[in-house]
Amino acid sequence: MEPPTQFDVTNFSFDEFVWFLFDHHAPPKSEKYDPWYFHVEVEFDAKKVTAYYMQLFRQPEFLRSRFTKPQLEEGFWAIQSPNLDCSVFRIIEDSEQPLSIREECIYSMPDLFERLFAREPLETSVQMWWDSFCYAWHCGKRHRENGGEDLELQDMFFNALAKVLAVDSWVCQGAALHGLGHLHHPHTMELIERYIGEHPSLTREQKAYALAAAKFEVL
Repeated sequence: MEPPTQFDVTNFSFDEFVWFLFDHHAPPKSEKYDPWYFHVEVEFDAKKVTAYYMQLFRQPEFLRSRFTKPQLEEGFWAIQSPNLDCSVFRIIEDSEQPLSIREECIYSMPDLFERLFAREPLETSVQMWWDSFCYAWHCGKRHRENGGEDLELQDMFFNALAKVLAVDSWVCQGAALHGLGHLHHPHTMELIERYIGEHPSLTREQKAYALAAAKFEVL
């Protein structure tokens, strides 16, 4: 096995960091799933990178003209992956980062859904986005009863998901329901029942998925 490629993005500009995330050849589906971010080690400034992510999430529209759809798919998988040292997943899980900064990052994510994913749903990375961040409560790695960050982060994700659920796009709503189905927040049933009541045009399948999420029974 070849050693990982070393990257130092400490002094990267915002544009350089964006190219680092998205300017990669996306392998065809026929090849083994072995993305670039499985084979890199990254040195970075967490505070700067977090600011870059928030900038990207709040104004993501330019990505559609700069990168192909497969590149965006690969890049957004990298961003939510624990395999990339400087991913958003790793930053939020990093207890050394102030909780207030991680909160601001989480609350910038609904903008990403409304301003990009509602128009460019991609293939799997959008639907799995909140799964990546919320599954810790589903599998028992985090528990609300522990208090502290387990409770505070759960509330932050719940508030962000409520905003995404209000976006006028089933792609965004479906992704939010997926996340809510894994987050196990105590107010999930109340939120989803209100959502169903406010969306009488939901198909039978969509309503069934929402009810499954309310009971934490989504895959």
